[in-house]
Amino acid sequence: MLDRSQIEQVLINLLKNASEACMEQAHPEVIITTHHDPEKQIFFLSVSDNGSGILPEVLDKIFVPFFTTKPTGSGIGLSLCKQIMNLHGGNISVNSEIGKGSCFTLKFLCR
Repeated sequence: MLDRSQIEQVLINLLKNASEACMEQAHPEVIITTHHDPEKQIFFLSVSDNGSGILPEVLDKIFVPFFTTKPTGSGIGLSLCKQIMNLHGGNISVNSEIGKGSCFTLKFLCR
């Protein structure tokens, strides 16, 4: 069973990060999309932005506790998101392109 407050925390963190990532854009954009695959019984929720993107050399480190690229970041947010998603039988993944933005996708198994 999903813990609503924990899933809310994941979404708040992703929305905060997306908002910060595109803050310097002339037309900042944060988009939430959902998709349900009834055959596989999977629900997807994505948070994407048109920010600067994540450098390829750090992309595999962003879910590691205490790793951050932000001057005032703690490195806790995304690692906590990953832990919460794992505890709920789901996962979190990211696609990012420098200069175009990032998309974080939450995958939930429907039971």
